[in-house]
Amino acid sequence: MVFTPMESSPSSKLRFFDETGAEISSPVEGSKCGIAIDVVQESWANISLKLGTHSLEVFFDENKNLAYCEWPACGPGHYELYLVCGDNRERRRITLMPKYFTESDISCVINELAETLPKSIALQLLKCGGQLGALDHKPSVEEEYSDLRRALMGSAERLGLLQVLPIIQRECHHELVPRIEVRDSDKVRRPDISKLPGVISMPGNVLSPEVVFRMYDVAVESSFDTYENRLVKAYVQALRGRLSRLQGRMVQAPEEIGRDIDNLISDFNLACARATFLREVKLPTVFTGRVTMVLLKNPSYRLVFEDYLALNQQSSVTLSETALRDSLKQFPYLYELWANLRVLNAMLQVGVELGFQCVSHNWVKKNSKGIFIQVIDDEQAAIELVSPKTGKRATLVSWKPDGGNEILEDTPNHERLIALAIVIDTPGEQSKLLVFDPEYRVAPKGSDAMENEAGTKSASAGSSSSKSKKKNSAASRIADAKREVADARSGIEPMKEDIADLQRWVEQSKAPDSARALEYAAMLYPGHRMQFGSEVEALPALPSDGDGLQKTISDVLRRYLA
Repeated sequence: MVFTPMESSPSSKLRFFDETGAEISSPVEGSKCGIAIDVVQESWANISLKLGTHSLEVFFDENKNLAYCEWPACGPGHYELYLVCGDNRERRRITLMPKYFTESDISCVINELAETLPKSIALQLLKCGGQLGALDHKPSVEEEYSDLRRALMGSAERLGLLQVLPIIQRECHHELVPRIEVRDSDKVRRPDISKLPGVISMPGNVLSPEVVFRMYDVAVESSFDTYENRLVKAYVQALRGRLSRLQGRMVQAPEEIGRDIDNLISDFNLACARATFLREVKLPTVFTGRVTMVLLKNPSYRLVFEDYLALNQQSSVTLSETALRDSLKQFPYLYELWANLRVLNAMLQVGVELGFQCVSHNWVKKNSKGIFIQVIDDEQAAIELVSPKTGKRATLVSWKPDGGNEILEDTPNHERLIALAIVIDTPGEQSKLLVFDPEYRVAPKGSDAMENEAGTKSASAGSSSSKSKKKNSAASRIADAKREVADARSGIEPMKEDIADLQRWVEQSKAPDSARALEYAAMLYPGHRMQFGSEVEALPALPSDGDGLQKTISDVLRRYLA
């Protein structure tokens, strides 16, 4: 491998390169890469690099004057590298985004799980006769536009988000995050007395009973990644989801309102691009309701806090899911949960069209706070519908057949990931089974490998220098990221073993002693539609086109429920 030095901050000692030696800005989800450590050869023996709490093995190539470590294949999430080499101390925060999803895809999944899908499911269930009480009425396009315009543009008495964001950008709340460093004793400003045993144990550090050569010092650095700023980002993402939904309903709006909606979206995107502090804040998590002095005393943050509370109080239907609190790390699970709820919503939608009545709804319940949806794998019917006309019964159940392909052990909530099956019972006929299996993991086209296993231990340094890169605007970087994701999606296909499982289940159901016939099996994944025989196919499940996925599933269900 030829290593090409990459451009980074002049003060950074850490650089990343892929298996070909080409520079990369950061590691990629599910792939290994190299971490070049830019220190002089005389200091190699003192190198210590940790990923979180795990120490990474250091490799050396004396011929090419290169010290490097190997970044392991990791899922999406936030990670921290900590380099110690003599007097050098460096912490670097790495954010791994899902490889085949954009940030807008992640926001779309979170917003639909938190708001859109629970409301739609509850509404469809009520139309089927579910015992849930009454729901708030669905606002018209004009009403929703008026509410969003007021939230963004404000009024004569109250500022809107478009006016508040620039104020927060100028006076953004930040925190001082402590960082432990080793300094010469005469340069220490805030010594950490609790680490005196470590100071004494340093070889050659104790000059006399009263004098030490080096000491642990507490340094601080400014960070915008605070609870209050996460709340601002959560509110921004919630309004972005509302605007996206409103944009999808523009065909129902008068032409004048349609033009105003486009202008409103443009102003919103511009204000968000100028609020650069949002880029340093983690992806929003579920709001816990904690009140701080900043939210109470700072007028700008208080406005956002009050508006966010008002926005959440409008929803009386919620999804009970703790994974939403760490949305990036849990995204593989949340994506499959989103696809499952799309299947549930499609089943209810077709049931309403064909006159089915709800018999039970184990996943949708009501308490004193409102209606909540909880996906549980308790071997009971999640939703059960019956047609008074034909006598057909459609039952949604979790699907975990024996011998099925197991989820990766390092996937968060891997033990909770389930496929869904719809059992269709018709009087006098054999039961039919329709299986929908969401899959986050995929494979490159024409490859049997689940992930790129290429190592970096054969790395060698090259003499080529890196070329200068032009600085791109935020909008340009977002557009580039979307293009990269689109290109990546065009080169993926379902895992071969996952398709083989579906085909095997179909064949097993054809046995004479089988109680149910598996008539149709579909994998839901972030790629293109693919056919694997008459009974098995892979359906594109893209967060940006959730309605398209639901329409495809609904078309399949109509063939069997009509």
